[in-house]
Amino acid sequence: MTVTVLGGGISGLAAAHYLRTINPSSRIVVLEASHRLGGWIDSTKHNDGVVYEGGPRTLRVVGNAGANTLALAESLGLRDKIRSVRYGEPSAKNRMIKVNGSLHKLPNSLKTTLTKIPPFSKPLALSAISDLRAKKVLSDDESLFSFVNRRFGSDVARYAIDPLARGVFAGNARDLSVKALAKRMHEVEQKHGSVLKGFIKDRKNAEKPDPGLAKCDLVQQARKEKWAVWSLQDGLETLVKTLAESLEQDGVEIRRGTPVLGIRRSQGDLVVQTNGEEIHTERVISCLPANHLSQVVSDIDTDLSIILSRIPFVTVAVVTLEYTGDRLNEQAFGYLVPSTEPSKVLGVIFDTCTFSQGDRTILTVMMGGYWFKQYFGESPTPESFLDVALKEVESVLKIKEAPVRHSVNILKDCIPQYIVGHSEMVINARNLIRHSKIPLVLAGNSYDGVGVNDAIMSAKKAVLQ
Repeated sequence: MTVTVLGGGISGLAAAHYLRTINPSSRIVVLEASHRLGGWIDSTKHNDGVVYEGGPRTLRVVGNAGANTLALAESLGLRDKIRSVRYGEPSAKNRMIKVNGSLHKLPNSLKTTLTKIPPFSKPLALSAISDLRAKKVLSDDESLFSFVNRRFGSDVARYAIDPLARGVFAGNARDLSVKALAKRMHEVEQKHGSVLKGFIKDRKNAEKPDPGLAKCDLVQQARKEKWAVWSLQDGLETLVKTLAESLEQDGVEIRRGTPVLGIRRSQGDLVVQTNGEEIHTERVISCLPANHLSQVVSDIDTDLSIILSRIPFVTVAVVTLEYTGDRLNEQAFGYLVPSTEPSKVLGVIFDTCTFSQGDRTILTVMMGGYWFKQYFGESPTPESFLDVALKEVESVLKIKEAPVRHSVNILKDCIPQYIVGHSEMVINARNLIRHSKIPLVLAGNSYDGVGVNDAIMSAKKAVLQ
């Protein structure tokens, strides 16, 4: 059997890995349009050893998806290259938001949740009372902001959920789906009328730890040592490079610079059309972004193409700034900026608070997302983003000196937006594929979660399917 994987990002490489593990005799072909692998995972190591991350930089440990990635890392022999951050360390404990131009630390302990801390108008713990009093609203889906606002109050929606949506999804919480992004909260509210009551009464339906993953030595170590997040020496792209090298050693055909131009049926199989050849294949696992796959499948199913085209994407600009010495007054993960603030910045990450890189301060300033065109127009220059980043750190962090080094990356259409109705769209797309008997499986961050752990788990499930 020939299985063709579309896309050489982390989900595509993971799909090839699990395919090779489950069916060693199959022919596996991975097609990647660009000349590099890993998608948005992009680590740059300078001559002096300093590492910049142009995309994702750490991976969470929690849940089966987190454990699964740790197990993958262990299987690739990466245990000795892992850099971990434990709960209680400043970058795991301290997170801030910018309101009215000033930084405010979010509550991070029982004491602080019971205390009124600006910008919140009341102790955060009182939001639990709001949830217990709020009426259930029957709905198939609603916006994340609307759900949290009516259940936990406007403070939580404005100062926790709104900036969180900007930091994680570069999106507008007023458009994003609660069913897709906080499925468990939505389910228990619909079933029990309260999120908190539902979590208590519905514990038996919570995600159960995968016993197979729990046996992994690295997973056991992470849980014993209470890791919050982890990365790798030389950056997260080490995972990509090691995975790709392992695949090629095992006979997987990875073809870089090979964009997929179309797919057509050939009896019960598919023919994948590239810029150089046609590949006859019994199965296709697509890890392409939904907006790209929409164009590729237009000849085999118009309805599927239309559904996939309805998943929107946003573009994010990432500016990395490097300074000599320790320039920060507060050790923390960084800060996020609510959409109500008059700022073009989504948030600032304090990279060297998470992983020190000698006597220097490295910051990552994120811009754009849902608001990219509104704030920066159609064709902004890298200099325009650098200017905004420099003004931000001067205004908020009081760093007036010029950075000793910097980089600007514009990540076009990098994050899919799980808008209200997203879950239904994904179900409809997969039902169409099944009913039309197309030997195609959807995987990747367009469907089942935007994070790296989600993408890898999505690939694993696609292979098992």
